Amino acid sequence: MKKVNILVFLLLLIFGVLAVTSMWNDSANYDERIHLPAGYSYLTQKDMRLNPEHPPLVKDMAALPLLFLDIKFPFQSWGWNTPLNADRSRTPAWQTDVGFGNDLLYYSGNDAQKMMRYGRIPIILIGIFLGFYIWRFTKELWGNLAGIIALTFYSFSPTVLAHTRLVTTDVAAAAAFFISFYYLYHWLKAPTRRNLWIFGIVLGLALLTKFSTFLLIPIFGAIVLIWALLENQKKWFWTAKYIGGFIFILIIAFLVIGAIYSFHTWNYPIEKQAIDTKFILSTFGFKPLANFNVWISSQPYLRAYGHYLLGFLMVLQRSLGGNTTYYLGNVSAEGARSYFPVVYLIKEPLAYILMVLFGLFLALKHCLSHCRQRQFRYWWQDFVDLIKNNPAEMGMIFIIFIYWAFSVRSRLNIGVRHILPTIPFIYALTARQIAAWIKDGVTERIPNYRRFLPAGRQVWQLLGLYWERIKRSVLVVMFFFWAILTTLFIYPYFLTYFNEIAGGPDNGHELVVDSNLDWGQDILRLADFIEKKNIKEIKLDYFSGAPAQYYIKTAKIESYNRETPQKGWLAVSATIYMGACKADKIPCSYNERAYVWLDSYKPMAKIGYSIFVYDLK
Repeated sequence: MKKVNILVFLLLLIFGVLAVTSMWNDSANYDERIHLPAGYSYLTQKDMRLNPEHPPLVKDMAALPLLFLDIKFPFQSWGWNTPLNADRSRTPAWQTDVGFGNDLLYYSGNDAQKMMRYGRIPIILIGIFLGFYIWRFTKELWGNLAGIIALTFYSFSPTVLAHTRLVTTDVAAAAAFFISFYYLYHWLKAPTRRNLWIFGIVLGLALLTKFSTFLLIPIFGAIVLIWALLENQKKWFWTAKYIGGFIFILIIAFLVIGAIYSFHTWNYPIEKQAIDTKFILSTFGFKPLANFNVWISSQPYLRAYGHYLLGFLMVLQRSLGGNTTYYLGNVSAEGARSYFPVVYLIKEPLAYILMVLFGLFLALKHCLSHCRQRQFRYWWQDFVDLIKNNPAEMGMIFIIFIYWAFSVRSRLNIGVRHILPTIPFIYALTARQIAAWIKDGVTERIPNYRRFLPAGRQVWQLLGLYWERIKRSVLVVMFFFWAILTTLFIYPYFLTYFNEIAGGPDNGHELVVDSNLDWGQDILRLADFIEKKNIKEIKLDYFSGAPAQYYIKTAKIESYNRETPQKGWLAVSATIYMGACKADKIPCSYNERAYVWLDSYKPMAKIGYSIFVYDLK
């Protein structure tokens, strides 16, 4: 056990070191320059007028280290001090968030890069915390070997490493799903008052990480109902106790939400909150719900929940409306049902994909083998027994299925990160199957041989008995070795990882962009490249609202027309290169892009695989 604990510690340590060192020279990406400044404003002003589209908890945690820095707060920012009676009808709500974020980071004399480095540390700690729970839960369910395999999956996942280093909500949402399910399972197994309160508080915190975690309520409600009916089919008292307990858990969770949001609306003028809510929801489709939100936002004792509901409705509206982006040759906001299956298959290591498929094969094989032993007319009883005998596995599968069903139907197709909450469950389930497969190759007769054979022959006999297990273990180690190498080769550019199916990171932009590849994270590296090459003038078109002049000090940045062929030095972000349509072709296909003329040139450099630099003669 001590050796296992050391191995767990080393895996989490490697994960943390990779995350910290790889993020050091990443500039603030498109979302970070909104989240971190918003979080700092919450903690220092107790006023959540900025970025209500995301719950505050993760932003608060990221901003905590900033309290130890000498930071100038831009009270003069138009994103902060817009008068209550101002006409904001022409100003999209997100622009105020961007405006304040840029003012705090870049225009107030603060050190933006230092602030980002400090702000990312708490998110990395959340990633380490999630890794520990993946190990702990998997080990409790299926043993040490399964726990180590699951943690190895997690620790070297380029998808997880890419997003645990950023001030965004995606890894925290993954932690919310997995850890809250862990405590749900413990409460179902032992419905004590202590477990009830722990689960209620954890669920409340989970709902404060990202609004997609609201799915936990119907998902967990269904799991509790199924558990109660199957475990206590003739004990209606216990069934009612589980259902009543879950209702009480929801009350605890929403009390936690109310407490946190009350702090964040403490100094938010109630009149401004009501006006802001009305403005933001002016385009919301279902007016009665929007009007209800405006009303509770104007009530002193309810406005904390009004602000939570506002963020939820904003996310719902955005998910239905989509986000214009490039995907497989087209630029559109309609979304595609194939998007998340495709990005999962090209953004996870190929070795991981093969092991997941193998784990699925083993599970189906076991299920079919069991079913053959009984007549088909007993299929319902078989299904019930399967759920009762494997509650954790079935719960994990249910979460994956429901979350993927919602994600596939969503029009918001901007990154594999949006299915990140299902990744820990996939790793745990795959580890369970692979660990069982390895152990199946071992005979139980080993102790009998140690008593009668000479020492030398004991070794050979034990090797013979363990040979099948050794072969299977070596095969699994080889797959992990392959996956780890491909992950380390992309260091420190984990966000730009694409596997062999996609042709690697050099070819990834031909398939998908946005937060899968280019999120505005490499402008600092571009500035270093410009300085080293002694470039004095450069045309720049990069994916971020952050001011390029903050980073690029040694060259003049020129403006130009995207649709017109250019000469001289040119730097273009992959997201814009693939997704910028001609003015009269929106949405557009691959051959109608603004940069069709640039396709005949090869970049002389790719900065972090996300910014293409050309020397056009």
